[in-house]
Amino acid sequence: MKFDVSPFYTENIEVFIDEGCLNDRLLENGRKANSLLILSGDGETQASLELARVDQRVKELVRFDEDLQKKRNMYSSLPLELQEKINLQKVNYYHAEELGMYHSDMILLEGSFTRRFFEESFLSTLHHLMAQELNGSVAVKFPLNEEITEDISEVILSLNQYFVATSIGLEDGFLYFIGEPRTALPEERIKQEVTSGLLAAVLKLEKALQKLNTVQTKADSENQEDAIAKAVANQNLDQMIKQQFQIRELQEQVKQYKNESKKKEKQLSQVSRKYQRAQHIVNHMDSNASTRYLIGDAVMGSTKSFGRAIRLPKRLLRIYRDAKNGKIGRIKNGSGSFEIEPIADGNAILFVPTNGAGLGHLTRLLAIARRVKRIDPSKKIIFHTTSSAMHLILQEGFLGYHLPSKMLFPKEMSAKQWNAMLRDHLETVIGIHQPETIVFDGAFPYAGLVASMRKKDGLRKIWVKRGQHKEGKAELVESKEAEFDEVYVPGEAGGENSMRKEGIKTYCEPVLYLDREELKDRESVRQQWNIPEGMKMVYVQLGAGKINDIHSTISILLNELLKREDVFVVIGESIIGNRMDLKMERVLTLRDYPNSIYFNAFDLIVTATGYNTFHEVMYFGVPSILIPNENTKTDDQVARAMIAGNAGAAIVLRDPGAADFEKAIHDALDVENNQAMRKSALSLVKENGAQQMAEMIVQTVPANQ
Repeated sequence: MKFDVSPFYTENIEVFIDEGCLNDRLLENGRKANSLLILSGDGETQASLELARVDQRVKELVRFDEDLQKKRNMYSSLPLELQEKINLQKVNYYHAEELGMYHSDMILLEGSFTRRFFEESFLSTLHHLMAQELNGSVAVKFPLNEEITEDISEVILSLNQYFVATSIGLEDGFLYFIGEPRTALPEERIKQEVTSGLLAAVLKLEKALQKLNTVQTKADSENQEDAIAKAVANQNLDQMIKQQFQIRELQEQVKQYKNESKKKEKQLSQVSRKYQRAQHIVNHMDSNASTRYLIGDAVMGSTKSFGRAIRLPKRLLRIYRDAKNGKIGRIKNGSGSFEIEPIADGNAILFVPTNGAGLGHLTRLLAIARRVKRIDPSKKIIFHTTSSAMHLILQEGFLGYHLPSKMLFPKEMSAKQWNAMLRDHLETVIGIHQPETIVFDGAFPYAGLVASMRKKDGLRKIWVKRGQHKEGKAELVESKEAEFDEVYVPGEAGGENSMRKEGIKTYCEPVLYLDREELKDRESVRQQWNIPEGMKMVYVQLGAGKINDIHSTISILLNELLKREDVFVVIGESIIGNRMDLKMERVLTLRDYPNSIYFNAFDLIVTATGYNTFHEVMYFGVPSILIPNENTKTDDQVARAMIAGNAGAAIVLRDPGAADFEKAIHDALDVENNQAMRKSALSLVKENGAQQMAEMIVQTVPANQ
């Protein structure tokens, strides 16, 4: 039974009674989840287990529960292949910081919750988790008990403050609610926001519940419910239409006022910038004088009048105290406290790469920054990074600031605390250097970064945002692009990367740290490492796995490589990773940056297909055996590897064994095959996107204007 509330109201709410509501509605409307976050109480998990059975796209079930043992019993009843996709955890689901650590594109609440669920802090946390970061959906399924549903309207109206209902209903003694987070919440939430459609839906639910309690006939009850619901809708229709027209009139007025004030706002912004600059100069002159100068000025001034001479000792004492407390050389802000004097030459660019365990984001921005400096040596290059490889920034001659990645802090530190620290760090750096442009490279703009960027007017904001995401992941971060003026997308090998533009996005060639002419030549490298004449050099960089574990991929690979007496192996180490304790004949470990500077010397490279290493292998034309990492969160390494495999530039192995390695090594080192693979690899990446992006950044006008 489907009830259409009103043809005049665009936001129709479907009301279903005893029709297999929750699971059917979610799947029927295409609301399949890549990851499903489940908050449950008192062991009520039937709906979520059914979803796990029918929806093969569910990858993770996280349960917040007051009774974990009941969940484990239900969990054990699932087939083994589904058990592997479910992660049971016991967490306090009322704790906002703890809840905020879990990312998912759907949230399901089911079971017997206490009334604390309807507290504003908990609902607000759920809304923020989806509306601000994931734009997801919420589904609610509660048993009809006195604790929760003695007043259905109270339950629905509480949810309505944060979520727009699309379907609500009753099913076998359960109340369910499906909705989407409101795009914006008013400062003062008022129940007058409730529409006639929602009122009619709530009334229908209440009447349906009465029917269940009083055991009336189904046909009479349905007719009565429809009549009452329509009466409520008609009763409120006139008032609703008037309010809608009034809202439209007010919106038109606001739009008109905004248009009229745009020019004045622009003029005000220009005057404000001039004022701030002038104020900085005055503050600098007033407070940045040296202690010696201030003492001399006080002594000379005392000769001009008797009163100044009398006050001289007191003034000298004040200068001494200010110098001792470090106040000289700093200026006062509006609150009376001291802050560092800005270095406002208007020619600085702030690069903000985010890295924890790897170097990908840092490497891309270093590649771009090096070329910006070549194009315009007057540019001041500044880095603020979470990477531990600060020495790479300093060795390029750039100024660098460092805040450790959250993963390095104690687990007790919440994301909110870390983001607050990041915001303070970045606001200080931006306040000192007054950059004209900020360039961010990371998978997701942190809240602290976004908050600090909003602080400075006129700041040109650029996001270097790599693509090639797994299915269903790319849309998770699309909403954050609105925080930036321009988005540069480094391309993939073999793609259409010739500087095409779509809105604020500019698609470029893959970004590489080095150009071909910067690599060392083959003979000098072989001499440097004392490689015997006639030996073939094979570079290995797989990252995961222990060499001492005979069952690991890298151990099996080394065993097959060293079976050939004409092979010398070089194993690439990360400069920020743990060192290998390796003592093997014809095996050398390489711990340098970038390792690609030696690529001319190699006959073959065996590697995973992370973005940077893969494109270096293709750009420098080295034959390769690719073993994609299929357990990454977002990066689709399999798709990237297949591009090279299909082009004949590489041999792709997935979950290889000894026989697979033996054949691949033989084929790749065959002279004719080796030459053909080199040629194919060079054809996949023709230009360096770092140069393209550097040229756009140096431009005074954004690339898409």
